Amino acid sequence: MALKNVVRRIKEIRLPRMPSLKPLNAIILFLLVSMSIFILGGGVYDIMERPMSILPTPSQPVYYYQGMTDQTMTESLTFMFFLVIGVVGGYVSFRSTRHAYRPREAKMYLLIGVTMLVFAFLGCKALLMAKGV
Repeated sequence: MALKNVVRRIKEIRLPRMPSLKPLNAIILFLLVSMSIFILGGGVYDIMERPMSILPTPSQPVYYYQGMTDQTMTESLTFMFFLVIGVVGGYVSFRSTRHAYRPREAKMYLLIGVTMLVFAFLGCKALLMAKGV
């Protein structure tokens, strides 16, 4: 009997709860996308190698190395810019599905998103073709 009273009293004790420090899903998603863009754009290479932004030449400056073994800081930032445009374009296209009852807005968002995706794809392709790949 005494054991039941002790168990009941322990269950009745209310400890103060710690506030939940759980980060929002949007913040986690933003950090993951940012880290992916940084890595895919060559940010780790930029930190480790500290490449030049512009290659000095006698006639005119060159903003990219030929070939796939090296890159300049400008190449890396340009590629990251195109990746950001592509991710934003994908997000805008996704947001177009939220406007099912407003078809005009849905079409506008979809057109803007697809345009950004195509621009990002063509920009990345042009950058790789300028490198001679």
